[in-house]
Amino acid sequence: MDLRQLRYFLAVAEERSVTRAAVRLHLTQPPLSAQIARLEHEVGVPLLVRHRRGVDLTEAGRLLAEHARAVLADVETALEAVRRTGRGHSGRLALAFVPATAWAVLPALLRRFTTERPAVTLRFLEGGSDAVAEHVRARRADLGLLHLPPAGASVGPDLDVAVVRREPLVAVLPRAGADRFGERVDLAALAGEPFLVPSRGLSSHLLGACRLSGFEPEQREVELVQTVAALVGAGAGVSVLPASVAAVCGPDTVTRPLARPVPVVETGLLRRRTDPPTPPVAHFLRLALDTPEPDVLGPAFARR
Repeated sequence: MDLRQLRYFLAVAEERSVTRAAVRLHLTQPPLSAQIARLEHEVGVPLLVRHRRGVDLTEAGRLLAEHARAVLADVETALEAVRRTGRGHSGRLALAFVPATAWAVLPALLRRFTTERPAVTLRFLEGGSDAVAEHVRARRADLGLLHLPPAGASVGPDLDVAVVRREPLVAVLPRAGADRFGERVDLAALAGEPFLVPSRGLSSHLLGACRLSGFEPEQREVELVQTVAALVGAGAGVSVLPASVAAVCGPDTVTRPLARPVPVVETGLLRRRTDPPTPPVAHFLRLALDTPEPDVLGPAFARR
């Protein structure tokens, strides 16, 4: 017994006529009659009572028709689920990210992704840069979103990297007294201040910017960028962070551009180099790379 035989039998059962069923199935009557006869031979009992006006179902035929409808409906449901998964409309996506990307980069990407792929189940893992990279390596996450190390550093040969955003570093200052540093801040003027440093991925950028200005900062480490912004506002020190920090600064904290150029901060997506991306992963990558930034993941993920 195969699905085609079930479809043929169900058409005959619903039409109550082999002739009408053949028209409905775009077949001639002899091959349809032959298929029904084979089905009856396989199940070992009569399924139809044939008469001049057409056919009626036997009790066994009525039972088979009921089960055939359920089987064919289940098959169609399964096929549709497979199609949706294959096209990336369903499935799973595990995303690891550093906290500082949760307001600067991730929201816009997630809004687009969940609008276009609402049936995909999302899983989030939050941590520092090293933890994000390790989540991707260990296959706990399909993709990792983090601030890339300064130029010359590497996240490892086993990971592919795509730059999805670049932003300048800015001085983060307490509002009280910020005006004395001017509209554009010379970092050298802050050399005597304690610098609050987020431990999750931006300390090397801050240190590099200060060294370019000729001094080694006195560093006080905290965990999150949001904490840095709050403590700066309380007068506990100053900082140098990506410009998007302005989104989490309270009324007592201000950001100012730097007077001297320093390297920008790049936000990148990581994925395992050797693993072919699933359809949801491929779609998220395409959305992330739909930016003015260079596409370094190859033509499969080219910007639109």
